[in-house]
Parts: sequence; structure tokens; C-alpha cells
Amino acid sequence: MAHVLRGDFSKGKTAPRQTGSDGETVPDYRLLLSVCFSDPLIWRRLLVPGTLTLADLHRIIQISLGWCDSDAHRFLVGKIFYQPRPLAAGQDGAIGYDEAAASLHQLEEGMQFIFTYLYDGGQGWEIELTLEEVVRPPISGGCPVALTGDRGCPPESIGDIHRYQCLLAELDQDQLDRNTVRLSLPGVPDFSVTACDITVINQRLAHLFPGEHH
Repeated sequence: MAHVLRGDFSKGKTAPRQTGSDGETVPDYRLLLSVCFSDPLIWRRLLVPGTLTLADLHRIIQISLGWCDSDAHRFLVGKIFYQPRPLAAGQDGAIGYDEAAASLHQLEEGMQFIFTYLYDGGQGWEIELTLEEVVRPPISGGCPVALTGDRGCPPESIGDIHRYQCLLAELDQDQLDRNTVRLSLPGVPDFSVTACDITVINQRLAHLFPGEHH
């Protein structure tokens, strides 16, 4: 079983909202999260209410990948950056808008163009977000759900996917076949290279976003 790391995801808990400002029902979105440059691909497929914000999606991504929300992050949607501190220039000088003020359904067109999540100050992990389906009418009941996924996501403290791939390359096949491996790095626990525990992910998502469970 893959270990989902503990983090404080209680901040910013969001009550489910079912309609947009115009009173129309907001759709759900089926999203594919994939860790860029991972081989074999590390991915999660989610059903996410369109009423949630990018700030909500940040917490959903952290839970889905077993990370602890310990570093900087931002989104690139279309051609616009969104981050927790609005209008503050990043290291590359790009200005980011407030992720907590941007609902997913308001960004639908941009999500179909470019949709990326950058973690660790934009220098480490890059997650490609693919909008696979617009689900109308919505079926989530206001709660994001992890549908499927594959492979354990490496601990964020490793730094980036390239270092992780190098560490795996140093292991022999017998170690990988045993599934649970230790990478001999400070603060990095044993974890499953291949397993993705969808049940644990959904338990944590349900705690953060109560919604209406069916």
C-alpha cells in the first residue's frame, strides 16, 4: 500500500457550491494529473466539481500525490499564472493572480489550452493537468473523487522527477520487485514504487470536502 504523507489540509475548507453566479448549474470536470517526465508515468484521474477554486485544486493535488504542502506552488492556466499571493511577481518576474478567487468553471477555456501545476517554487515538480471531460449534469455531489491512478508518487523532498528517476536507476530489479523500497535519503520513508492507494486518497478528500456522498 502506498503511504499518503500527513499534512495540514484543514485550512481553507470549502463548503460545496452547486451553481454559478448566473444561477446555472456548474459542471464537474474529469481531470488527469500526470507527473511530467515520469517513466513509467505516475498519474491520477479525478472527478472535480467546477465550483471549486484553484486553491481547492491545489489541496486536492497535494492529497492525491501524498505530498505535505510544504513549498511554494502556482498554476498556469491558459497564459495566466495563479498563486496564493495575488499580484506578487515570481522568480521569473511573472505576475500571478489570486488562485482562491478563480473558480474552475470560470477557467474552462484556459484549462483546455494549457493547464499546469508547478510545485517547489516552480523549480522542482511539474504536474500536467488534462481536462478529459466536462461532465453535465454534475455527479460529484460537491466532493472531488479520485477515480483511478497508477504508481506511487515520490516524496516531495527528493526534489524533482529527474533525481527520482536517477535514484530508481541505481536500484536493482530485485529491489524494485519487492515493491517497497528505501531510497537512503534523510526524511524519505519506505514507500511503494508501484501502488496507488485510491481508498486512502478518497478518505482524505471526503474529510476536506464533505459534499454529498452517494
